[in-house]
Amino acid sequence: MKKILFVLVAGLFALTACQKAEEAPTVYSVDEVYVQGDSLVGDTIYVEGNCLHLCKHGGKKAFLQSSEEGEFIRANAVEFESFAGECINNKVRVYGVLRAIEIPVEPAAVEEEHHHEEGEEACGVCSSVKKFYLDAVSYEIIAE
Repeated sequence: MKKILFVLVAGLFALTACQKAEEAPTVYSVDEVYVQGDSLVGDTIYVEGNCLHLCKHGGKKAFLQSSEEGEFIRANAVEFESFAGECINNKVRVYGVLRAIEIPVEPAAVEEEHHHEEGEEACGVCSSVKKFYLDAVSYEIIAE
């Protein structure tokens, strides 16, 4: 009987010792995505920001902003029907695959002070801007 009890206790100890404690997921702000985005493209991540707007054609797109004057990230509802109307003006955490797109910049939109010497190639600032978006798998409204 002692041997059976010893084997059961040893087995229980082995099972609990091998289990890893679950780590809290990393949640990125919109601003953090724009700082670290190149290394995160293609990864499934959490992004949190204030939902400024939902696409009025079915709520399939949510626009998240981090700081007042900061960039925004568009989240496309891919794995669910649509974002709920309650998202607007609330903090929303979206889980999804981060994607990037290069948007050409019109020469007139570049500041006058931003010049290139004759023969110098255009830089990233005046040729295109990188924007990030999420193919959303899930989301939740964060209570404040």
